Amino acid sequence: MERVFFSRFFKYMDEISRLGSIRQAAEALHVSASAVDKQLLKAEEELGLQLFERHPRGVRLTSAGELLIYRMRGWQKDMRAVADEIEELRGLRRGEVRIAVPQEAAISFLPQALTAFLQANPKINTTVRIVDSERVRQMVIDGDADFGLTFSPRPLPGVLILREVPFRVFALIPDDGSARKSISLDQFFSQPILMPDGTSHLRDILDIAAARTGTDFQVALTSNNLELLRQLVREGAGHSIIVVYPTAYAGSGAGVSAVPLRGSGIADLGLSLIAPRDRSTSLAAVVATRHFESFIDVATAAQN
Repeated sequence: MERVFFSRFFKYMDEISRLGSIRQAAEALHVSASAVDKQLLKAEEELGLQLFERHPRGVRLTSAGELLIYRMRGWQKDMRAVADEIEELRGLRRGEVRIAVPQEAAISFLPQALTAFLQANPKINTTVRIVDSERVRQMVIDGDADFGLTFSPRPLPGVLILREVPFRVFALIPDDGSARKSISLDQFFSQPILMPDGTSHLRDILDIAAARTGTDFQVALTSNNLELLRQLVREGAGHSIIVVYPTAYAGSGAGVSAVPLRGSGIADLGLSLIAPRDRSTSLAAVVATRHFESFIDVATAAQN
């Protein structure tokens, strides 16, 4: 029976089921109808099942035939996927990687992690989608991203957490030339606050810190664009907030200082590298995921 599955019968049966006729299938395949019929009869004999019902106007799949053709097509699809991955491995084709990340990671972490990967894999087409942390997880589950980075707290159902990276909370303040090392919550809230909107966990950090310390503050502006908030800080419109991976942040300068926020009400965040739990990914995605795992391992070891 195993010989049937690896013979030209695959091609014959697919064509017969598509056209509903042994004669028409033979014409499409440029072989004799008797040769096709012989292969069909041999397969039915080895399987011990009738695969087609014969009618005066043609043939129709039986239940067993429908099951077999379904499995055959799935096997052929899997074999094509294997061939594609082998070609990717040999560098004959351009792979594709889709990554979903929140704004916070795109500003302070992703550029350094991604640059080395792009340089080492010039034939892989990499797409980065900037979305809020909650959306990252859903994109990975739905197959719209091969892997992602998210600040969403545990648990994260439906995905695998491959690595976690600690991020610190920094204040963004105008650079007045004083080269200060940090800023207290009272000093931070003494100026108008340029607030990230609810799509960012930064909003939660400020709200929780203010509630824990009993501090009132003035919100001058709310936006979902962290770069806009940084530019407004540079122009002197107020203070804002960012979470950063300390060894990777290059946001200071050009009129803006990024300094740690002091205070018992400040809670740092963890960035999780997540991947699908129940779905296979392309070879290119596997290569990219392993690169990020290695980058995080090396960077974390350097901090400790």
